[in-house]
Amino acid sequence: MDSIVMCGMQFGDEGKGTFIDYVAHEKQVDAIIRYNGGSQSSHTVITPEGTLHKFSQLGSGMFLDKCHTYITENMVVNPDNLMVELEYFSKATGISIPNLIRRIHIHENCLVVTPYHKLLNRLRELSKGKERRGSVGTGVSEVRYLLQEQEKNQGVPYELPLGLQIKDIYQKDTNNSIIGRIEALQSYVEEFYHQNQSAIWRNMPEEMKENMKKEIDYLLYPQAFFKIAWNYVKNLKQAPKDFNLSQCIYSTYEQTLRKKCVNTIWEGSQGLLIDGEYGIKPNTTFLDTTNQFALSIAYRNDILKKVGIAKAFTTRHGAGVFPTETVEVSSRIFDQNQNESFWNGKLRFGWLDAILLRYAQKINQVDELYLSCLDQLSGFETVKICNSYLYPGKIEKEFEELFQYEVTQEGNIRITDIKENGEHLSKYLEKCIPQYIEMPGWQEDITKVTSKELLPEKCKTYISIIEILTDIPITVVSVGPTRENKIKVKA
Repeated sequence: MDSIVMCGMQFGDEGKGTFIDYVAHEKQVDAIIRYNGGSQSSHTVITPEGTLHKFSQLGSGMFLDKCHTYITENMVVNPDNLMVELEYFSKATGISIPNLIRRIHIHENCLVVTPYHKLLNRLRELSKGKERRGSVGTGVSEVRYLLQEQEKNQGVPYELPLGLQIKDIYQKDTNNSIIGRIEALQSYVEEFYHQNQSAIWRNMPEEMKENMKKEIDYLLYPQAFFKIAWNYVKNLKQAPKDFNLSQCIYSTYEQTLRKKCVNTIWEGSQGLLIDGEYGIKPNTTFLDTTNQFALSIAYRNDILKKVGIAKAFTTRHGAGVFPTETVEVSSRIFDQNQNESFWNGKLRFGWLDAILLRYAQKINQVDELYLSCLDQLSGFETVKICNSYLYPGKIEKEFEELFQYEVTQEGNIRITDIKENGEHLSKYLEKCIPQYIEMPGWQEDITKVTSKELLPEKCKTYISIIEILTDIPITVVSVGPTRENKIKVKA
């Protein structure tokens, strides 16, 4: 089995979906293996014919008829949303839902996000006001966080696990267990709400109040847990055979992947810089966004290469430190597939940050880099890459532990690299002044370019400088939204 492991190297939204669709068709892969994340992710793929689908839980190579999706236990599943996604994808492709279900495989130990996790996620965010993490409010990361806190017994003294695994829904004689666990979840959410009610309503935007009140009233009604639990039993567990996800559940990789697949892509979610452990806190997810889980369960001898995905500039949704953010870029570039909302926040734009890419490489150790959205830099008279920061503060012990730096002849503190993560990394980064390497931009429209030779020389120079600054070879670039807009720039 030949495997390619792909991961995001920035703050997410790097273009993973479009590259996975490209590689899936080029390599004629048998399977896309979703190895982290959950239904909060949205990997946009547009076919050459113009069909658009935002892949949430399905693998981003599913436009290829032979391709299957394998969901690992490191991914959080929302079975209700999965059925909705299947309906949308069926309408877009003409493939029946039963035939799509036969191409889906879900590990039995996958955790399930419930309406109570979603509500708790939003209540927790609202209770923090301006100190919120910036969660998108889908409840996905809340699933792992809540169970982790329960394991530590930190204010979660419940006997039943506050969550479900997918096998809990579909195994025989589990109805009472499902009901009990959902009841425990309701009790926890209700307690959290009453303890934080004042702050929640004070911080809630006026336009959200009506819908949030309806959601709170419905889910915290005394017998609501039974209705939610019964939905899993009636609409999922007892679904008609052809529409029943029980046929998708698997338990070992040996019996599924290795025996049935020749070429596979391991599809990562989000980006390294918001990882629960290695991301820049506090505006991170509770989930793993590195490629490490894929590497831990893939057969090492089968891995052809590890690929990192990055934009030709930098973007970030919502709150959080962003050293190279600038109106110079945001006024010229936009993404029509990214909607702004209270939960998603605004999509922010800035120049490429080589320091953050080098930091991501310390963790992910990718062999190659795919560069997306290169076409969106066309028209800039000057393009820039941040390769160092000036830090206007004082050198402290913690600063020395976090950064590689030098003091210039003028007495300025110049940061050249991040040595390791730390709880207060963002405290330093938010004060940093990016120092740029500037080069002439290219004016040509490159969306119709089909080979490296036809790219403008200034564009090729930009790619080469990124390679030099990150020490990662760039092998494929994207000059448009479809698989036909991908160019190999290095063998």
